[in-house]
Amino acid sequence: MLHDPDKESNRKARQKKNLIRFYLRRGLLLLLGLLILAILLIALICKETSVSVEGTAIYSQEEAIDRILDDKLSRRNTVYAFLKNALLPKKNIPFIDSARIRFRSAGQITIEIRQTPMTGYYLLADGTNRAYFNAKGQVTDVSSLVVDGLPSLSGISAEKAKKGDIIPIQDKADRESVLSIYQFFADKSISISDLKLGENGTVQVSCKNLNISLGSRTNLRDKLKRVPYLLDKIEDMSGTLHLENWTPDNTDVIFEKDQAQMEKEAQQKKESDQADSKNSKEETKKSN
Repeated sequence: MLHDPDKESNRKARQKKNLIRFYLRRGLLLLLGLLILAILLIALICKETSVSVEGTAIYSQEEAIDRILDDKLSRRNTVYAFLKNALLPKKNIPFIDSARIRFRSAGQITIEIRQTPMTGYYLLADGTNRAYFNAKGQVTDVSSLVVDGLPSLSGISAEKAKKGDIIPIQDKADRESVLSIYQFFADKSISISDLKLGENGTVQVSCKNLNISLGSRTNLRDKLKRVPYLLDKIEDMSGTLHLENWTPDNTDVIFEKDQAQMEKEAQQKKESDQADSKNSKEETKKSN
């Protein structure tokens, strides 16, 4: 009996293909089984038991968790939470630049938050919303939320603001002066509560119980250099420190005490006089 070589070759080729398909199916089924097993193990082992938050003083821990882990599965499984955050990081969260999830153990994660750098804020015309800005004068967030510890910028007005806007000071030199003053006090770790921009670019800074009148931007750098020394001298007194007329030829600085300070000193003097009078009477009795 004669055999057709072509048919024999085709038969062997079909057998080979069938064998390849068989092993491919087996391999895919095995991979699928392993994947299902891995998912089950992850679901069982990586149940979320503890979440901590680092890097934010604006949001409470629970508020930060609610904003970052914003679905039920993220609150239940650490691996899912990690993968979702890595592949689809949360964006447009007020005052937060980025949030990263770090494993502490299979069931414990830490949310590491990088806050948006902010220098200060100015109040919008509605009296409720605040436009927060950075060291470059760019608006980073607009919100009614009050962020503690940030100084205000007063003496300017704006109906509205959006992210990316520049603080509404038309004169570029005045704007740069204002930002340099904020930076100076931040660098010296001196807390201020307000910076008021007046007419013709004059500036007054509120610091503790003091108002520091810097005047115009003329000799501004030299004026600012003297502020830390003067604050040490004044200590906890209240009033206005006048630097607006300072020049290299006129280095006199006037400290004008306010009513509260004068009343405080008057009360201290009264108490001191009473103590001296009492001591004097006791000494008189002893001598007699």
